[in-house]
Amino acid sequence: MNKSPYSLEGRIILVTGASSGIGRVIARVLDQFGARLILMGRNEQALTRTLESLDSNKKHLVAPFDLNDLHEIKKWMSEFTVKHSIKLDGAVHSAGIQYTLPLRINDIDHYEDIIRINFKAGAALLQSMLNRKHANSKFSFIFISSVMGSVGEAGITAYASSKGAINSFVKSAALEVAAQKGRVNAIAPGFVVSEMSDELFSKLTEEQRRKIIAKHPLGIGSSEDVAYGVVYLLSEAAKWITGTVLTVDGGYTCH
Repeated sequence: MNKSPYSLEGRIILVTGASSGIGRVIARVLDQFGARLILMGRNEQALTRTLESLDSNKKHLVAPFDLNDLHEIKKWMSEFTVKHSIKLDGAVHSAGIQYTLPLRINDIDHYEDIIRINFKAGAALLQSMLNRKHANSKFSFIFISSVMGSVGEAGITAYASSKGAINSFVKSAALEVAAQKGRVNAIAPGFVVSEMSDELFSKLTEEQRRKIIAKHPLGIGSSEDVAYGVVYLLSEAAKWITGTVLTVDGGYTCH
């Protein structure tokens, strides 16, 4: 029987932000499709809880690391891959932060905080994977972006800027990564049920929440909806797809 093109058996995949939210759900789904995971996040205890929730947790690795330390990412990648005698087949940059603040009171430092984690850290990880000692050829790198990178909502200028940067970056990066048959893509979710969206919704008025829900013709999605898109882009089924932003938004951007 032929192996499914969506199978991730034998693939080693790094998942950032795996300690909670969409990142944790992505880890669970990738585990179900056979991937061996490197779970990255700042909170080791939370990463361990993610590990314990996986069906085949004995084969996975926990990697506590603070992605704010941008200039330490290459060193971490080198030391970790050597220590465990592995090369990555893919990575999912799901780590992210978000502030909801009106433009008139938004501190410029908030922009730097958000862009550092949401965009720059992912770019640094991808750069590290270009070293053939750290990743196999034909690797797949996925950023978790957002529909906010292409459309607007009040109060999230910093967050939207970080996601817009991702959407532009993957197109240029894909051209360079293709030289070693690697692929770079992003997934742009609409509002899905997650810890981050719950935090955002808690700061909105009831009217604002109703308007956002009404903008999703298929309703608010789940983190699993995003995770299955990740499976697709990591798999052989998407081997001819690079430099694209896959929108998973229940019809939000149809308006």
